[in-house]
Amino acid sequence: MLTKVKVQGKTISEAISKGLRELNMRRDQVEIKVLEQPKKGFLGIGSKPAVVEVFKKRWASDNLDSEIYMDVPRRRRGGRRNGRGRTGNRRGGRRSHDSVMAKEERTPRVRTPKANEPQLLPCEAIQNAVIPEKLQAPLQEAQDYIQNVLTHMGVKVENLHAWWDEKQQRILVTFDCDKPAIVIGKEGKTLEAIQYLCTLAVTRKFNTTISVVADTQNYWRKMEDKIDNELAKAIDMIKRGTSVFRFRPMSSQLRRYIHRAVQGNEYVQTASEGEGKWRKVTLRPTPKALEEAQRGVAPADFVPGVIGEDVSDPVAPEQPATPETAEAQTDETPTQKMATQTIAATVTETVVETPTHVVEEHSVVVTTDTENK
Repeated sequence: MLTKVKVQGKTISEAISKGLRELNMRRDQVEIKVLEQPKKGFLGIGSKPAVVEVFKKRWASDNLDSEIYMDVPRRRRGGRRNGRGRTGNRRGGRRSHDSVMAKEERTPRVRTPKANEPQLLPCEAIQNAVIPEKLQAPLQEAQDYIQNVLTHMGVKVENLHAWWDEKQQRILVTFDCDKPAIVIGKEGKTLEAIQYLCTLAVTRKFNTTISVVADTQNYWRKMEDKIDNELAKAIDMIKRGTSVFRFRPMSSQLRRYIHRAVQGNEYVQTASEGEGKWRKVTLRPTPKALEEAQRGVAPADFVPGVIGEDVSDPVAPEQPATPETAEAQTDETPTQKMATQTIAATVTETVVETPTHVVEEHSVVVTTDTENK
């Protein structure tokens, strides 16, 4: 099955559609890389088509919310219906007696909602952090703002605390509530909206940009723990010679978390690529890591000579220049230099035997690819 194609089209959209048809995939299953932009030209002269590369996604399609408690009722799937609008198995046009008995004996399963999970306290480094004097008021403002918003939503809040995360440079507000599904929302959209409004309120009041993150039911904590495990694997892959590691598309908050987590690393750097909901973080080796790996002085846990896609082949040590070689190099014209680089030599060997001795004749055929001007 094809996983990567290179197609052309009058426009980028047309080229992408062709690529999707060739791969037999949907748009959300592939990544797009634009190689050449289309050009109209003048009266059709000099026009160029768009060239794109369509390839299958490289990240896992697992859902982070699958392991996080959300007490939203799920849709119950019904069985197949026959022509008369009834369900059940039929044999020879009649309903099976065993299936009828099994349905009568089956007891209905009652789904009890899962108990609310208490919000865990942050790590000791955050709990014991010394809060600067200038951040005392913003922390109290963020705590009061979230308290007021949740109260107007009709949510009972307990254990509301505001912390300062020095590493991530953000205010972390943790709390317990009686209606976590309403506060979190589908895929955390409601919780994102609450903390976004709180960030705007704190930023406008104190005229400084301060990020606020609100967490309940350990929603963001679980996501960040999972990202930490994936980030450790990604850094290990980069150390072992992987050119680039791409995370799955994620929200701006989680992308910012990865950037902050890798900030200060001398051998790994991050960057964002893609647009909209497909935007994701990529991990690459730094120029310092590439240089040290090429010189063979990289740390022991880095694989020298194979880190990154930009590492060139090892260059042979230069021979000391003699007056003869220096003179020969200065006398070469640009055409001769180009011919020397593109030279192709074919050597044929012919052996001529005589009664007294053997003579070896060598003929060399040299061809150069140069333009006759």
